[in-house]
Amino acid sequence: MSSWEETLCRSRHLVSSGAFDKLFGDKYFIFDAIKLLYTDTADEKTKLEQLILIEEFSQQAGVQTSNVDQVVETLLDVFHQLTRQGRDGNVSCQILTTLTTILVLYEQLETETCQSVVQTLLAIVCNGINVTDNRPLRSTACQCLIQLEDVRPGLLWREKDSLIKLMKQERTSVYEDYVLLVTQILQNRISAPDDITSKEKDVDRVITPDSLEYRQIVSQIMNNISLFSQGGLWHIVLDLVNIVQNYHEISATIFKPMMLHHMSTSDTALLHLVVFIQSEFEKEVLTDGEEKQLRNRILAGLNHPSLTPAQRLFYCHWIESLTNVTLDDQEACIGIPDDQPLVFFPSAFDPIDCQLAKLELLNFCFPSLVKEENGQAAALLLGGVGYLHKLVWHTGGQRAARTLFRALFSMYRRHCSKSFSQDINRFLRGLISGFPFFIPHALDFIESLREMTPDSPVYLEILQLLHHQVINTPQQQAAEYCYFYLQVLKRASLQPEIAPQGTVRFLSYLAENSLSVDEGSWRLGIAILSVCQNVLVCHGTRELYVEIGDLLFYLMTQYEDTDVRDKARFYYMLITSSTDEKISMIIQPTTDSQSFHHEAISTLLPNHKAKGHSNVKQLEKSFFCLEKLKVQAETFVDIQCIDEDHTASLICDLKTYYGKLSKYKTVLKTVHRISMTLGPEEVLALCIYFEEDSNCQPLKEIRLSKIKAEENYEFNLDIVPRIPLATKIITRCEFVNDEQTYRGQLADIVVSTEDLIIPLPIEIVTPANREEDFQTLWKWLAEDSLQEGSTCLESVTTVQKTLGDFVSSVRPCLKRCQISANADYATYGIFLPPSYHLLMKASAQQDYVVLRSITDFYQSLLFIRDVI
Repeated sequence: MSSWEETLCRSRHLVSSGAFDKLFGDKYFIFDAIKLLYTDTADEKTKLEQLILIEEFSQQAGVQTSNVDQVVETLLDVFHQLTRQGRDGNVSCQILTTLTTILVLYEQLETETCQSVVQTLLAIVCNGINVTDNRPLRSTACQCLIQLEDVRPGLLWREKDSLIKLMKQERTSVYEDYVLLVTQILQNRISAPDDITSKEKDVDRVITPDSLEYRQIVSQIMNNISLFSQGGLWHIVLDLVNIVQNYHEISATIFKPMMLHHMSTSDTALLHLVVFIQSEFEKEVLTDGEEKQLRNRILAGLNHPSLTPAQRLFYCHWIESLTNVTLDDQEACIGIPDDQPLVFFPSAFDPIDCQLAKLELLNFCFPSLVKEENGQAAALLLGGVGYLHKLVWHTGGQRAARTLFRALFSMYRRHCSKSFSQDINRFLRGLISGFPFFIPHALDFIESLREMTPDSPVYLEILQLLHHQVINTPQQQAAEYCYFYLQVLKRASLQPEIAPQGTVRFLSYLAENSLSVDEGSWRLGIAILSVCQNVLVCHGTRELYVEIGDLLFYLMTQYEDTDVRDKARFYYMLITSSTDEKISMIIQPTTDSQSFHHEAISTLLPNHKAKGHSNVKQLEKSFFCLEKLKVQAETFVDIQCIDEDHTASLICDLKTYYGKLSKYKTVLKTVHRISMTLGPEEVLALCIYFEEDSNCQPLKEIRLSKIKAEENYEFNLDIVPRIPLATKIITRCEFVNDEQTYRGQLADIVVSTEDLIIPLPIEIVTPANREEDFQTLWKWLAEDSLQEGSTCLESVTTVQKTLGDFVSSVRPCLKRCQISANADYATYGIFLPPSYHLLMKASAQQDYVVLRSITDFYQSLLFIRDVI
């Protein structure tokens, strides 16, 4: 094996193993690679491989400012040698690309070395016009010159005339590259004329360009527009648009034939080019009739079934761009016929992004509706969010909710109508009652409304509505979503117009039931006291002395956490020994509505510096391994319904069945194991905490006093699903090592689809008969699916298996839910916590199985294929 072959094998081995540092350990590696290029026995692939290494890793490979001239001259020598021999055309092209990259990377564009490279490139471009054999080489040379001209504007201005002449003579596919080069030079002359003329002292460099010459060049290029590729066409047209805008002697109508030609295209990039030119030269290119034709073309594509959602978003953007309307200009609107606003009305099959874009366009169809009397336009606008509202209501999706709030905000911002505020109240009332975890979005929404219209009463009206809804929430729901409700109370307690009596009663309930709500946690106690602080500052104690005194007395005597008791004692001393004015001077209202404080009050005291107190350091890579060992679903009567007689009620219809089901609670009992694979021998005070997920209730933190290396620690984690959808819960940890606190990321807690598939938990008929329970529930769901507004849905699909193969091949989670099976059919009853169902009947045909399904959670139909 020769020396160059040994070098090649070594480099390939190091590159494939990722050991680049060893490959470039020798500072003269670059010259070893260039030496290989001189070898006649090396094949073309090998030489290309070395050139790409030099281009991508030139700094590591040994190219330095001190030797860059030598590297460039050597590569040029290799290039000239290959061209004289007339072989390895691809290697020659790659050498030109590598040379250009090195010159740009090391800022060598003002040197003689760069001039020699430029002269070589120009020689390639100027020789062999209309010769087909050297097209790749000439094309590469043009692209390299374009790159150099882009980095150093004016570099090729002297060669402008000769390049224009070559462009007009060229008849091969390289014509596009010549046009790109010429338009780049002309564009740079317009963008930075002072820089171009100041860099060259020769007289012929400082010639004022003739507009007639420019017009001839632009005309010649536009006459051959059909020869360009799509990517090249965009670059060329962008430069030509800039030229036409700076030379008023050139008419913008020169673009008209191209625009009319591409107006009917379905290619998004080409149609976008037409819209771009129209927006740049408004009223200068197309007539009124042609503009109307373009607008109708875009409107027709807005709901075209063959277009992807991304393409439809482009169409929406084009309409907004062509009409030049904004939310701030309340009187301007999209000028389309009265019957065409319905084109912007979202459909049930539009993705979320498309629905939002259409609603914004529908919003622009009407001027400000502040003084509208009949309310028809306002009703049409609010009707447009109907599908989006249903999507939020039936899925509880965070993304859909954010989109709904954005749509409502843009409508109110433009119209500020009183009817809008009433309908917004109605929307929020329903959403917050069904999905309390949307409260942060609702608070952000009304805060944005207040910033936009500070004099409008809508902020206070909506906040009063949310406050009234929170303080009248059933106790079970109040305990489950207490932290979301406390955010509302924290905002409401800042408003003197909102009576605080209901707030104090709600806080008293949470304090007295703190053990069952959140195990008497520090976080809950601090959250309650934050609201109390606002009440004391903004409302005083004149009307609440007894109520808030009892609350603070309970917290300072009965609450579990010491820090909470101390802070409650401080507030209790204030209300018993200070006036309201004095209290307002001592404490300030808390305005952070997004989250409550997550540190102890002792760390906020002046001159406090606890031992080991320092900034928390973020670990780039965690050295903990977290894995799930097992999961088991358990369904039992909720502790808050334990006193009710849940066995005596007779289940006679679907409503009573759901009523009984609401008294049950399903928990996924999981066991996880954590171990420390790397890092120190032991860490202290490990806290594992989980980000809130909309698909399940908040998880409690896991605390371990000490973890040693190479030892496994198991812990139990109870997951209560809110929505039966698979999810990944982001998990993080904090721990102490050597008096320093660290924070890191752990593996996500995964709730899979199989974890959520469990057998039906409740007996419907007496005595117990699973088959009869299944048939009864199927009948009830089928009857409910016929009702208007029902969430039940039936589906039929086929599986290309025999019934025997189907029954034996289903996932274990589905086998546990099997109700019955014989030679003709099999039935499966699936319960999806917290309160949904999926029932399936598989009947045998000749060589396939017909699978009928019915569910009250339509998204469950999406994962049927995953379990059969």
